[in-house]
This record gives sequence, structure tokens and C-alpha cells, in this order.
Amino acid sequence: MRVGVPRALLFHHYGDCWISFLEALGVEAVLSEPTSGDTVNAGVLHADNETCLPVKVFSGHLMELKDEVDVILVPRVISQGYGTCSCPKFLGLPDMARSLAPGLPPVLSPAMDLGDRRFLWVRDWYKVGRTLGRGRFTSAAAVRSLLDSLRRHDAESGCESRDGGALSVGVAGHFYNVNDPHVSLRLVERLEGMGASALTIEQSSEREARRHAAALPRKVYWGFEQRLAGAVLHWSRTASVSGIIFLTSFACGPGSFIGALLEDELAREGSVPFMTITLDEHSAEAGLVTRLEAFTDMLRRVPRGSRTFAVPERGAGL
Repeated sequence: MRVGVPRALLFHHYGDCWISFLEALGVEAVLSEPTSGDTVNAGVLHADNETCLPVKVFSGHLMELKDEVDVILVPRVISQGYGTCSCPKFLGLPDMARSLAPGLPPVLSPAMDLGDRRFLWVRDWYKVGRTLGRGRFTSAAAVRSLLDSLRRHDAESGCESRDGGALSVGVAGHFYNVNDPHVSLRLVERLEGMGASALTIEQSSEREARRHAAALPRKVYWGFEQRLAGAVLHWSRTASVSGIIFLTSFACGPGSFIGALLEDELAREGSVPFMTITLDEHSAEAGLVTRLEAFTDMLRRVPRGSRTFAVPERGAGL
């Protein structure tokens, strides 16, 4: 049994956990190849024009797996933490996958609700094991492997990591944009080539991010966007970076809201320099390089501030 796993969207966040589940079942996990120009073109051809770039990239990866596997795993991620919800595209992703093109293999869509403290969602993953022909004990062991992987993932993420260099740039964006070299046009690598050290959301303190996000006048209910906003505020208020780049994609609903929220909040607080870069399937490397060069040159002329910002109580105005 060959189970396809698209190398896109939340695979960049939970991919290792999903692979450990399939390995525990004893089935062959088949990953699509890293994103390329052909992947994006295939996704643009088959996906709806109104969808965001990451969904188009995901569609391209699905088409790549079409004739290579028996079934495709597309988890329905409902929540990434207690009291939050995922972007709507993750809720409807399995249904979109099934309607993408005729002839696609069956799509397995177990729910993943990390905000459910009773862990009722693991029943779906147990059913996946039984659907793939595995026994009760093997399926239950695979579910335990998935939960163990998620616990290790939580323990390893969110550890503050800084470079002591003079020029440090915070890169705030979804993992599937920042960590996909083709989609991001190797933004992090280009920053490092310009003599800057890049600090990403994965390297930021999750505890500090939650604390700063809780001080916003309005609660952010999208799980990852809440962490992203909190990390950006933490970087700015502690002057732990010289500047911040907000990386988003065209037609991203949560990204548009969070971008406007951060621009307003940081402008009122007297933030470190903040720049938004919006990606789509037409983004060119030359334009990105020009903007990064201008941004880093500006940061070198503006010394990093030493001020700190007192975090107000939850819900208090700033």
C-alpha cells in the first residue's frame, strides 16, 4: 500500500508526525517532490483562480501524486491549539482535493483538532489504520506514535534562538511560505547572503508570543496567526531584531487581516522597521532581491534600538 503525502501546506509543520504514523502502520509513505516551477504551473491550471498561492502549490503536489499512489493523506486540520481555529482552507482542503481532477486516488481525511483536550479526533486516525487493512493493535500503536510525535514537536518548537550579529531580521510568515524555497524565492537564504541573520517564527519563544498576543485589544482566533502576531510584537517590543519582514501570499484572508493589524499596532508603538512582501505565482526574484537589498541597507543605517515595551494587561488599549 502506497500512501501519498503532498509536500505542501501544513506538511511543513506536521509532516514528520504524519510520516511517523504511516511508518507505524507499516505502509509506504510517498512524498511529492519539492516544489518546482512545474508544480506551481500544474496547481494554477487545476486550482480555482480565487485560491491563495499555497493552495495552488498544494494542488500541484496532488497532481504529481495522482498516478503514483493508491491513496492520498490530506488531514482536515480543525485547530492548532486550545481556543483557536484553523484557516477555513484547512477545513475544506480534503473536499477540495477530491474535486480537483477526475481520476485522483481516494483521499483519506482524518480530523486533527489539537484544541480538543479530550483527543476525540484520534478516532479518525485509528479508522485510517483500519481502512488501510491494519489490525486494531497496529492501528492503536500508530495513533500513539502520532501523539508522541506531536508532543515532541511541541517540546522542540518555540525555543528562542538568536544570532548575536549586528543585523538580525525577523521573518514572519506561514511555514509553508517561508520553508518552501521555491515559493519564498529563497528569501531566508538571500538575507543571509546579504550579511543578515534571519529569525523565523519557529525559532521564536512560543510562550512570549502568547503573552504579547494576549495583550492585543482584539483576540486573534486563528491559531498560527495568533502566534505570528505575538512573535512580531515580541521582536519589536524587545528590539531583539533590527527589522521585521512579514511574508504573506496574495488572496490569503487571515494574512490580510493580520498584516493590517500589525502595521497599525507597530506604527502606534514606534516599531523597528517593518516591511510586507506579498507572494503569488508571478513573483520574480529580481524584484525580491531589490527590496531585500534596500531593506537591509536601511537597517544598517538605523542602529537597533535598546528600548523595551511594557506589555499591557489583556485587552487593554495601547
